[in-house]
Amino acid sequence: MYGLAIIAIIAIMGGAIAYIGDKLGTKVGKKKLSMFGLRPKHTSIIVTIVTGILISATTLGFMTAVSWDVRTALFGMEELKAELLNLTTEVTSKTTELEASRAALDAKNAEYAAISTKVKQTAEQLTQIMDELTKVTAERDRTIAALTTLQADYAVAQSDLVSYQENIKNLQAIKDELDQRVAGLTSQIGDLNTAKTALQTDVDRLNELTSNLKQGLQIVRRGTVVFRAGEMLSTSIVRGGQSQEDTIKELGGVIYNTNQHILDKLNITDKKLEILWIATSEFNQAAKQIAETNQEVIVRISTVGNTIYSEPVIGQIELFPNYLVYSQGEDIYSETVTITSDELAEETVIAFLQNVNTAAVTKGILSDPIQGTVGSMSGSQLFNIISKVKRQSGNIELTAVAKTDTYTAGPLQIEIRIKNVW
Repeated sequence: MYGLAIIAIIAIMGGAIAYIGDKLGTKVGKKKLSMFGLRPKHTSIIVTIVTGILISATTLGFMTAVSWDVRTALFGMEELKAELLNLTTEVTSKTTELEASRAALDAKNAEYAAISTKVKQTAEQLTQIMDELTKVTAERDRTIAALTTLQADYAVAQSDLVSYQENIKNLQAIKDELDQRVAGLTSQIGDLNTAKTALQTDVDRLNELTSNLKQGLQIVRRGTVVFRAGEMLSTSIVRGGQSQEDTIKELGGVIYNTNQHILDKLNITDKKLEILWIATSEFNQAAKQIAETNQEVIVRISTVGNTIYSEPVIGQIELFPNYLVYSQGEDIYSETVTITSDELAEETVIAFLQNVNTAAVTKGILSDPIQGTVGSMSGSQLFNIISKVKRQSGNIELTAVAKTDTYTAGPLQIEIRIKNVW
């Protein structure tokens, strides 16, 4: 509508210009005016042309000043063309990007569909594994029950074997005594030979029974428990705060070394045999906990239940924070005792060491799950301490001091100081 209005205005102005120019030219021609020495006719033509030019220029100037669209049409056409070209280029670029995005979206949709299928397959495999694990656990429980019965039978058979061996010794002694009597009593040799034969028959029967019992014991020993429930297989230190990948790699190395230790202990030559079994979910959970902490972690691997020879070792992972419990030279436990005799000295030292062990466990040092101890002491060290205590009399103070910096993992090495108390 706005363009039509401009066209109408221009048409009206053109008509007005023509009309005014004609009137001015006619008027100049009638008055026969002359400019620059020209004839009146030519002067009239020049006046008409100049008037038309001035009126047209005035009209365009007025419209340019009043209308922004006119200014744009006269002076901004090249800029509009450039902007239009830029917009066209940008639209083309955006269209290309849109097509690329659509292609990427299609690829992601296909990838999502593939992942969904894989997740479904993994879930089905996990269900099958859980079913198999349930069956294996039930079989293990039945085996443990059978092992308990077998161990009881073994204990009875061993007791009977000892009794039979004692009987054999007694019969052999009687036989020897009878042999001596036979040598000295020739007149009764017939009767003694008969008794000897009877005794030999009894001895042979008992020997046969002993042989059968030994064979039975060998069969029982094939099911000997090599690891007790809760027995510690290995203790290691793993750095926390690492990446999940590095933590899994280091924790896998701990389990591998533990497996090699078990193979060496059982004298198994095939070092590639995986005899230690730990649930994958438990392994992943342990690796996650280690990666999320910022301190050293004690990784203790122990058995879940009794393990019979030739069975796989079912283990479990226990995690503990590793921190400094005792500094070198720090007092662990102190006690004042009274020594009145040598026998009391030995009992006092043993009771003191038990109290030291209890104090260390209370402070945070991990103890052996089977024996409950946090360290060990050689027989010579114990003998020297008891000898020192025996040389004392009256009230003495026993103090256990840490030899080295001791962390949660242990073991605890101590030095016992003895001081008279007056």
